Amino acid sequence: MGKVTYTNIVVGEGKLFVGPSGTTVDADITTNGDNSTYAVGSTQNGVSISWEPSMVDIEVDQFGDAARVIQSKQKVTLKTTLAESTLTNLAIAWGSPSGVASTAPGLQSGYSVSAGGTFNIGIQATYPTERYIRVEGTAPNTVATAAYRTYRCNRAVQYSASEFNLQRADNVKFAVEFRILPDATKTGAEYGTIKDSTTAPYSPYL
Repeated sequence: MGKVTYTNIVVGEGKLFVGPSGTTVDADITTNGDNSTYAVGSTQNGVSISWEPSMVDIEVDQFGDAARVIQSKQKVTLKTTLAESTLTNLAIAWGSPSGVASTAPGLQSGYSVSAGGTFNIGIQATYPTERYIRVEGTAPNTVATAAYRTYRCNRAVQYSASEFNLQRADNVKFAVEFRILPDATKTGAEYGTIKDSTTAPYSPYL
């Protein structure tokens, strides 16, 4: 049995932040935390990030198996369930833009939880809305007594079907599955970064 370091065992929920792609939102998140404009609030069943490679066997006659295996493509996804059924979260779950004009599909500008707002279910554009995503959680304690792990990416598209249900014995929630797209401006980190840090403030990603 190899060396076991129990402080490397990470337990704890992740916090999810979703913002507009192509803008610097880290400053608002770092300053305001859970009260950030981009915090989605409570989630259910955690936040999972998956990497799915597609492998191809290169076969030759002399082997009854592959002589080599190459990776033909890859797919990165993020899955969670939004437990707070605000119109902002509905716009995220249905891949709609926020801050739109009154005649456009999506969440109209000026929405607030206290004042309410309007979500237009309309015909969306061919290209889906891309978003910035940040997930904050706990890093291994071997990093520091108070350690933070952060995943960030700049291009995420809500990729799966999502329902809006009103049920007597269950809360309204939105299942989301983001397809992470590569950002060509981040050489070597096209799908984002996972960073362990000893301090809560992080340098801007974008």
